[in-house]
Amino acid sequence: MADANTTIDLDATEVALIIGEEEGSMTIRVVPGRELADGTTDVPEPHEIAIALAMRLLNDPDFHDDVLEWYESQDDEEEEDELVDDDEDKTKPRD
Repeated sequence: MADANTTIDLDATEVALIIGEEEGSMTIRVVPGRELADGTTDVPEPHEIAIALAMRLLNDPDFHDDVLEWYESQDDEEEEDELVDDDEDKTKPRD
């Protein structure tokens, strides 16, 4: 498979968390929409969250598994919500 690159434009306030795989190991990059000035002490919250998630994913295998389990359970919850919505539609009186 050939290497393919994708370009994404970020707003100045956005931060991208890029997760990949190289030789069987997870790779993570944190890419800010704009670089912070050297010596910045007041790091914006989106930057901190992205960096914290990256560090946690790389250093805590249990967190990695928990995130995957949570994500996989979302499909089940969405299906249950759809069933409830369908049941509610059937019980609503028609005008």
